[in-house]
Amino acid sequence: MIVHDLPLLDLFTRLCEADLPLGIDDYQVLLRALQGGFGISDRDALMRLCKTLWVKSDDDGHVFNYHFEQVMARTIVGDQSSETSQISDEPKPETLSTSTTRSTQSMKSFPTPTSEPMLQVEDDIQVARVMSQAAARDESAYSQFIQTDEYLPVSRRQMKQSWRYFRRLVHEGPPIELDVDATVKTISRLGFMFDPVLVPPRVNRAEMLLLIDQGGSMAPFHVLSRRLAETALRGGRLGSADTYYFHNCPVEYLYHDFAHHKFEPVKSILNRHHEQTGILIFSDAGAARGGFNMERYELTEKFLEQFKQKFRHIAWLNPVPLERWLGTTAGEILQLVPMFDVRRRGLDNAISVLRGHSSKLIQSWRYSFYE
Repeated sequence: MIVHDLPLLDLFTRLCEADLPLGIDDYQVLLRALQGGFGISDRDALMRLCKTLWVKSDDDGHVFNYHFEQVMARTIVGDQSSETSQISDEPKPETLSTSTTRSTQSMKSFPTPTSEPMLQVEDDIQVARVMSQAAARDESAYSQFIQTDEYLPVSRRQMKQSWRYFRRLVHEGPPIELDVDATVKTISRLGFMFDPVLVPPRVNRAEMLLLIDQGGSMAPFHVLSRRLAETALRGGRLGSADTYYFHNCPVEYLYHDFAHHKFEPVKSILNRHHEQTGILIFSDAGAARGGFNMERYELTEKFLEQFKQKFRHIAWLNPVPLERWLGTTAGEILQLVPMFDVRRRGLDNAISVLRGHSSKLIQSWRYSFYE
């Protein structure tokens, strides 16, 4: 199988490079859907299937439409007959003639299912895995340096995927969605089909305050902090997400901009948000410079006490690796609030704390740190 003859793999790769939150599992689901006979009738059916499985927002939809047109316009007509012949080791004569005839028709033509599978799903998935592994090898580091800006412990796509687990779904609006369980129970009780039970659609009302340490020892992490704020605001699909800035430790004020020009009293922020709002703090907590600073620890303790009196879910993300916390102010602040380093697992754990799934997670994390 030739990688360049796989238009779907080409499309998938383009979308990943365009920062759509996709993984190998998403590619595998699409291939299995195609093998099951979905989306193979024509070009529009394929497009609808891909969008259903891969597109999660209007912005993603615009990106998808562009790349789909680019890929399919180049490959559907010219490569269709060659793909069909390569997929089957011993193609039947009637299959070849059908494929050859249809390749000269409209760009919307697709081969109909035959007795033999048209897609070797496992082979395609293996190709995708090999490509993704090869891109991460040391020998390709130079080309990756030229083509990408993803030098962070968590990529933009991974951040978006993690943020989408932060949900508090509530039913709002007019009853327009079918409640299947309630409808089935009603039919079972009455013995005949009655009006279906409708409920309001579910809306994500998760709210978050992102508090970012700016300047000083956090200067090397400014790109990471801005990426974190950007993905939370634009890709997280939260009910609301506000970003505030501080330096070392917030005392009486938090700032709306990273240059610290426009400020707001902490008390005002506390009064304006309800207790279910998740608080995520992004700071090195003194670990970047090392050592223990009693003044910073006490100010942080006082600040956290204020927020704990109002908010139930507070987590801390530290850009400095976990191995460098011991013996620093960060290692002591860890006893005051759930703190995680900024790797994929750490971000997922922090979001779990914001969702209220924290007790066992925090205990195991602290145990592993002090072990």
